[in-house]
Amino acid sequence: MKRDCKTPNLSVAILAGGESRRMQRNKALEMLMDKPLIAHIIDSLRPVTDDLFIVAKEKATYQQFGVPVCLDRYNFQASLVGIHAAVDFSQHDCCLVVACDMPFVEPCLAGLLGAFSDRYDAVVPLSWRGREPLLAIYSKSCLPSMQACIGKKDLAIQPLLDVLNTKYVETEKLTGCCDPSLVFKNVNSEIELALAHVLYTRVVKHRRDGLAASRPPARPLICFVGKKNSGKTTFLEKLVRELKSRGFKVAYLKHDAHEFEMDRKGTDTWRIAQAGAQSVTICSRAVTATVETVTNEKSLEELASRIGEPVDIIVAEGYKQSAADKVEISRSGRSSSLACHEDELVAVISDRPDAASRVPTFDLNDVNGVTEFVMNRYRLISDM
Repeated sequence: MKRDCKTPNLSVAILAGGESRRMQRNKALEMLMDKPLIAHIIDSLRPVTDDLFIVAKEKATYQQFGVPVCLDRYNFQASLVGIHAAVDFSQHDCCLVVACDMPFVEPCLAGLLGAFSDRYDAVVPLSWRGREPLLAIYSKSCLPSMQACIGKKDLAIQPLLDVLNTKYVETEKLTGCCDPSLVFKNVNSEIELALAHVLYTRVVKHRRDGLAASRPPARPLICFVGKKNSGKTTFLEKLVRELKSRGFKVAYLKHDAHEFEMDRKGTDTWRIAQAGAQSVTICSRAVTATVETVTNEKSLEELASRIGEPVDIIVAEGYKQSAADKVEISRSGRSSSLACHEDELVAVISDRPDAASRVPTFDLNDVNGVTEFVMNRYRLISDM
């Protein structure tokens, strides 16, 4: 089983068709340190996709960068025209578009936005200046609306986003994988280019120090929480089965607030444990199990570290107080509210479509959707 930095089912398009009015020359080719602006973007985002290309008015200028070049479909300048060409040309259903003057884009941002892409027409991050449609994901479901706007020469992107099913990702959600004060920096003028040279060292340091700490762990650990009788075990049984069918090895941990007995009263191992053995292990040709008597409850992280068999992901049921990623399962027959605040969660699974507004929400029967979400978030790539 492989773990990869690629974001499955996502293309990346770099928009190089701007007029560069403020720079008075092709800003995509302006040098930042030792290479053109557009080369910084290519190098940063090439690892996240198997389909990266440039959108431009002509091919000759950009063939030097060794990636495909898609030509604009219309002979007039507008960002919407470039986005339309990118989405139409992309091999995958969803396409991350990036303006060629944003050299500090981070690859992990693709994964963060991509986690929402199968549920929305567009996924747009928010920065201090508002919506960022030129560093956003658009799906092929947007094409009819884009085509209609271009046909009417309504070329503003913001009104289009208002009619699409658009997910906005708040600035606070971005801080775990990038520096929002840097990632949206545009280089449109000589002054901004000079500033980019000054900021470059800061960007390199952030990538080396900050992003290394924010990468997903070697073995992802995700907790499924919820109120009692919300259907956690029922859903996890289906999820584990689906992950296994895709070739992943899954470990499972469960938190029980009450005392429990793994061994039946009266059996040999039960009798030895009652006699005072600190640890009792029973082994057969197919199964090995150990019951250990402890004085203090073990933390989730400690239990996860004890899992020795190679696994691709650890799924925990409960552990609401853990610092690990948490997905809440909420059933309307049990409660009309969440047990956790949305800021504590990475997703919600519920029979109420409006159960959450700030994180992805999946139906209780959407095991496939949750599986794709988990694979995208933790870069799990199936060998099957």
